[in-house]
Amino acid sequence: MTETLRYLFWILLSLPIFAIGIWLFLKLFNNVHAKLKAEKDALKEKQLAEQKRKEFEESYSRRRSGGGY
Repeated sequence: MTETLRYLFWILLSLPIFAIGIWLFLKLFNNVHAKLKAEKDALKEKQLAEQKRKEFEESYSRRRSGGGY
C-alpha cells in the first residue's frame, strides 16, 4: 500500500514538470520557427526588389537607346 502511494506521489509530481518541459520546448520551437520565417520573407522581399530593379533598368535602357538591342 505504501509503495503504491509513493508511486502515485511521484507520478503526480512528475506530471507538472513534464508539462512545463513540453511547454518550454514548444515555445522555443515557435520562436525559432518565427525567426526562420522572418528571414525567409526578408530574402524573398529582397529578391523581388532586385527583380523589379532589373526590369526597370532594362526598360529604361530600351527607352534611352531607341527601343532595341
